[in-house]
Amino acid sequence: MNNPYESARKAVQWGFFFMGVPVGMLVPRLAEIKAGIGSGDSSYGTAIAIGGLGAMIGNATGGRLVHRFGSKPVARTAIAFILINNVTNALAPTTLWLAAVAFTGGIAWSIQNVGINSQGALVEQGLGRSFMPRAHAFWSIGTMTAGVISSLIAPFVPPLAALSTGVAVSLVGFYSLTSNLLPTHLDDRPTNDASQLQQHERIPRGAVLFLVTVATANVMALVPEIAVGDWSSVLLKEDFGVAVGPNGYGFAVFMVFQMLGRFFAPTFVDRYTLATVVRWFGLVGASGFLAFLFLATRTGADNPALALVYSCIAYGCMGAGVAVMAPAWVTAAGAIPGLPSARAIARIGVIVAVSGMVCRIALANISQLYSLPIALSLTGVMLAIAALMSYVLHPHRAQRHAITREFE
Repeated sequence: MNNPYESARKAVQWGFFFMGVPVGMLVPRLAEIKAGIGSGDSSYGTAIAIGGLGAMIGNATGGRLVHRFGSKPVARTAIAFILINNVTNALAPTTLWLAAVAFTGGIAWSIQNVGINSQGALVEQGLGRSFMPRAHAFWSIGTMTAGVISSLIAPFVPPLAALSTGVAVSLVGFYSLTSNLLPTHLDDRPTNDASQLQQHERIPRGAVLFLVTVATANVMALVPEIAVGDWSSVLLKEDFGVAVGPNGYGFAVFMVFQMLGRFFAPTFVDRYTLATVVRWFGLVGASGFLAFLFLATRTGADNPALALVYSCIAYGCMGAGVAVMAPAWVTAAGAIPGLPSARAIARIGVIVAVSGMVCRIALANISQLYSLPIALSLTGVMLAIAALMSYVLHPHRAQRHAITREFE
């Protein structure tokens, strides 16, 4: 008899893969888009950070949409909006346009994030073994593959053509390979009953502290990862004098090490614990990133080739450091008794969206006032803090915090 969870496992992996392709196509071209609209660090960083407002809206509605319609329909609908929105970055004539694209993209991405991660959490529970790190690894593979291609073709293909190609590939691939996502009747407490939906809006009293703690750690881990996408190509081109094309290599290396970390993480988790793996991956990654970013900054534009090498090592360390973070927090959120996984992921997503937006704007202004390397060094410190917060991932921590029948 066919196991629906095994079939869904492959579909979820491909879903993550094709979600990563448009990101990989976009990030190496951001420096060109920034230069094309003549934006400074502060206005550029603020514009893309506006995506946090959209993400807040998307997360606030994503959980409810999943419970209303099911995670599969939500994931397969939101992806179309994400991909079409992605192309419009290349058409941006002004910073305001870029901000509008970030806002609408934030809504779609967050809804999609709730849908596909809800599927992943359910598959992990159904299979009875660690799955989320490897599911997220496929996002890294898709992003890395597209990032390498985008960097190689950057000197020859304009951003609009490159992004349009990535969207076309992703649309065909996503819809072709995700038909076996878990059907709606296997979702976590799906219901069309209004009274039950209202009840699920309420968070168990004992789960509030746990959710806030997980959300805070998530912010500390996610902002460094987002900063790689926002600023890596800009740092290499504008601060270190690396040419268009090679200035995307730092992001590609980041994705390679993030992918490797996610593939091998389950082996370490089975041997040690999730908390131990998150802590040591994070601390070693943060230390390496800070050390090699310092060396790259000292080298600077005087030797772009050497600065590129140091930067790639720094971003490799960052990739390994954040590799386990996102799947770990999703697993923690999905394990709270009395709170459906989609609801938990959405609630955490709202906190992360708002806090992340504030942090991204702060980084942009620090870069404008001081320098981009100084701003990015703070992301290494944030990653170290996230690693030290791994205590919340110890077994049964969620169960101890979640009093399943006590509601406000």
